Amino acid sequence: MVFKHRYYIYLCVVCFLAVACVSKDKYEELEETLADTRAILEQKSKNLEELERKRDELKEKLNQFAQDKSEVQSRLQELEKKEQVLSETIAQKQALIVRADEARRRLENKLQSQIEQREQRIKELEEAVAKLNETRQMLEINLLAQLENQARTIKEQQKMISELGNQKHYVEIDLIDLKEQIAIQERIINEQMQIIAELDSTRLKIEDSLQDRTSEIELREKRIKELQDDIVQRDRAKSQIETDLKEQIRAQEVKLEKLAGKLKVTFVDRILFNSGSAEINAEGRQLLSTLAESLKQNNQNILVEGHTDNVPIGPELREKYPTNWDLSVARSAAVVRYLTGKPGIAPKRFAACGYSFYMPVASNNTEASRQQNRRIEIILTSQR
Repeated sequence: MVFKHRYYIYLCVVCFLAVACVSKDKYEELEETLADTRAILEQKSKNLEELERKRDELKEKLNQFAQDKSEVQSRLQELEKKEQVLSETIAQKQALIVRADEARRRLENKLQSQIEQREQRIKELEEAVAKLNETRQMLEINLLAQLENQARTIKEQQKMISELGNQKHYVEIDLIDLKEQIAIQERIINEQMQIIAELDSTRLKIEDSLQDRTSEIELREKRIKELQDDIVQRDRAKSQIETDLKEQIRAQEVKLEKLAGKLKVTFVDRILFNSGSAEINAEGRQLLSTLAESLKQNNQNILVEGHTDNVPIGPELREKYPTNWDLSVARSAAVVRYLTGKPGIAPKRFAACGYSFYMPVASNNTEASRQQNRRIEIILTSQR
């Protein structure tokens, strides 16, 4: 800036001297030259300011470069330290790999031994299943012999054989499932060596499962025998009742029905009770005594059900039996009371209930249909 002021002063002096020395034309020429010179000076001043600005920017960049250089040197030192730590870590991991290979070889030897033991166990299981199949075949032969002696019940016996076949199928499916589970366990052992420590526990669980399945098969065999006994008792009772009550069955006063595992004997109410009464009449006592002889020959449970039509109780009986509920319950209880009395059937085998008119077998729209609904049902069921 000082340079600029001096330059302007010097220029003014020159102009003054020029004015004093030259002519008018010369003066005008000098003014033009002075104007050009002033423009050039202004341009140079701007250029100088621009150079000063660029110089300041270069100084700032130089300072930033020095800082970056310092950071790079610090980062380089950190990288050298990390490289040293990494070298030490690699050496440690190599040692660990060597120890891991040794442990893997020991585990593979142990795994091979356990697989051989499992194969031996599977072989023993297959032998046990073969023995079970032989036992099942003997049961089927005995069952077929019984079916040949019971021509009237061949349909039910064939159903029983089908059930036995289904049970065999279920046992075979269980065995296949068990083999698949063992194969899955072996694949898991090969694929996931890190859980080798849990193999012993898994083996114990599988052995427990095999023992449980063996027990389950024994229970199924026991249940089959019990069902066979129930069928024999039910068929014997049915044959005896058909013989003892053949006249009443022919007259449709008594009806025999085979249900799923049950035998139902249905009496129309008129042969056991007089109208509006819960007291067993003479004909009813005779029929129940005859029926009792058949019931004594088995140990099945006995359910006695009382049913009525939907006609309300008359005024003369309403004080004693307010509703059809009361009448149906009283009649079923009277049958139980009679059969546990003189015939001497064990009371613990009995249960009595009344359903009023809520379980009809006909529409209740006609006298004939209402007569079908007025009934006593005696149902023989298994104790198990």
